[in-house]
Amino acid sequence: MTTRRPSRPTRPGAVTAAAVMTLLGAFGMTLVGAGLLALRSVAPEELGELGSRTAVPAAGAAILLTAALAIAGAIGALRRRRGAMVGLLALGAATTFGCVLALVYQVLGPQVIVAVLWIGVGSALLWQHRAWFSGEGS
Repeated sequence: MTTRRPSRPTRPGAVTAAAVMTLLGAFGMTLVGAGLLALRSVAPEELGELGSRTAVPAAGAAILLTAALAIAGAIGALRRRRGAMVGLLALGAATTFGCVLALVYQVLGPQVIVAVLWIGVGSALLWQHRAWFSGEGS
């Protein structure tokens, strides 16, 4: 005789995909943030267009903080935490806004569009399954 386990709603594949996309993006952000922090040891005249000696490490620290928040949000989303989903959507909106501003003010080149699309797809996948986070979906 076999005993039945209580049915547990399965995680949608789109939520897993969004979490994996977030983790991959956070890995890339970690590399960029660490690289900008490493530029602290470079002479200010060698930084050229990047800016002052304090602005570059500050940007690196901000990118590392954003990456850490994204990792925490992705783990929370995998654990069905509604707050993590909302946090990832807010973080995605803020990051997209920053990327668009950087593109408009020509701080970054057109390659930033890839990051905006990446964030947009991940956010759309989470938004599509928002009912699952509330316990409504199976």
